[in-house]
Amino acid sequence: MLSRNVSRFHRGTPLLAAALALAAAACTDRADPLGPGQRPGGPAGPPGEPVTLQALQCVASREQLSVRCEPLKPQEGDVHGDIIVGSQGVFMQVTTSNVNYNSGTGQFTFNATLGNLIQQPIGTTDGTTLDPNGIRIFFHSGPTVLTGTGVASVVPDGFGTFTAAGQPYYQYNQVLANGVTSAAKTWTLVMPPTVLTFSFLLFVSAPVEYPNGYVDTDGNLPGASFGALHPGDTHQIVATVKTVVGVPTGAAVTFSATDPNCATVSPTGLVTGVRYATCAINATAGALPGSLSFDVTGTTRTWTGATSTDWNVGTNWGGDLVPAVADSVVIPVVGNLPALTSAVTVRRVTVDNAATISLGTFDLTANDDVGTGASGGILSTTGRLVLAGTVDNPVVHGRIPTFLVTGTYTLDGDVVAVAAGQVDLGALVSPNFNLQVVSQ
Repeated sequence: MLSRNVSRFHRGTPLLAAALALAAAACTDRADPLGPGQRPGGPAGPPGEPVTLQALQCVASREQLSVRCEPLKPQEGDVHGDIIVGSQGVFMQVTTSNVNYNSGTGQFTFNATLGNLIQQPIGTTDGTTLDPNGIRIFFHSGPTVLTGTGVASVVPDGFGTFTAAGQPYYQYNQVLANGVTSAAKTWTLVMPPTVLTFSFLLFVSAPVEYPNGYVDTDGNLPGASFGALHPGDTHQIVATVKTVVGVPTGAAVTFSATDPNCATVSPTGLVTGVRYATCAINATAGALPGSLSFDVTGTTRTWTGATSTDWNVGTNWGGDLVPAVADSVVIPVVGNLPALTSAVTVRRVTVDNAATISLGTFDLTANDDVGTGASGGILSTTGRLVLAGTVDNPVVHGRIPTFLVTGTYTLDGDVVAVAAGQVDLGALVSPNFNLQVVSQ
């Protein structure tokens, strides 16, 4: 038995296979509380339609100033067609407190909070924005006087049609994420002092983003971010099909990649990073959504020149991929040395001694270190080497063409420029080395 002024039920380990209602306490009504197609565990409606999340049987004592609300027992509520096995408070947690009765006005009042124990937020259809109808706890039946005489009635926030017309409800205008409890709300019932105890049957009804269920990926709702994945690295997604309240169904999952040039995925959910970008891996079960996004990081791409001198041909690079903006490049001495056919931005540039990069008329922008050997180096006609230096403490050395400095670079070796350069909102710091401009 619960304390005089406070009643609560807590989450236990869910062992149920398919149900939207939970069971667990005394109930005097043995009929199915919902009609055919309406009962908890039945098919959900279209997206945005409120879903019945929990059935609660409440017994209150005016004499003892107590309110006890507990989930409905299946053997007493006779919830047909559901498989309901679990502890109290699996889906919702209700706490009542500050129970009072004013004999002058006949008002029986108490505070009630609602806690969300399911994985997805309630009171919203997009996961963040409050639905205008909020979360509603409505009276399916009662209040019914159990002992004493007289009539008990509800002073609600409003009346609506849920399982029948004209049902009173209290509305909580909050989005409740998993594990979050609402602010306390005062409920008011009116009855004469001759009423001793009474009961009522409540349902918790709320809009959710995934009313028909969803696919959980690595313990996350659809749209979560995995974070960084290096090219070539792998990650095994653990995907679980769940009902609206997060109960696993055991259904099969289909995987697909939104951009195979960013990351690929096997039929079993093994993800492999390919090339710098942000992309998503979809994990679906029929119409049920699921996804996990990946930030594939930059890597180092080495020039092979296997096909031609064209920088923008993938087969000229290790891994058969043209460097992305976050990639670093290494140019060794090979038969075909690279030539730009368009403007290029990369992270770090390393040109081995005697190797070259020919810019022609196009700019090569580096966001990190630039280094070449004493011979060869970076060549151009009118194209520039742009030293953007968007990372901390970049350095430069070697043989470069005309240049534009927009970041702050430190010389870590002598720099020989074959044409005059420009410093624009940046700096070239030369504590121990020389910057020399010579003719090409």
